[in-house]
Amino acid sequence: MGSESDPLEPRRLNEEEFLRGLRDRLAWPDLGPDTQLAGDERWDSLAQVDVVMYVQDELGQTLAADALQKVAKARDLVGLVRQNLNLGR
Repeated sequence: MGSESDPLEPRRLNEEEFLRGLRDRLAWPDLGPDTQLAGDERWDSLAQVDVVMYVQDELGQTLAADALQKVAKARDLVGLVRQNLNLGR
């Protein structure tokens, strides 16, 4: 009761909250908007699956894993998620 959110309902996150959640999920403490993902050994297929699952768990949206291969920076990832959320409405 009260203002608790329903755990089955998707949440709305701002960019800072989204990146904070990704830092925790990926165990990537220095992940920020300008972090270069492409070419970093931490940005592997497992990390990309974790991102897909994070977006599903936190935002209730499905993100195509193959789209993540084109992401160069964390800022691009945020843009991709925003675009996906806008298309899903």
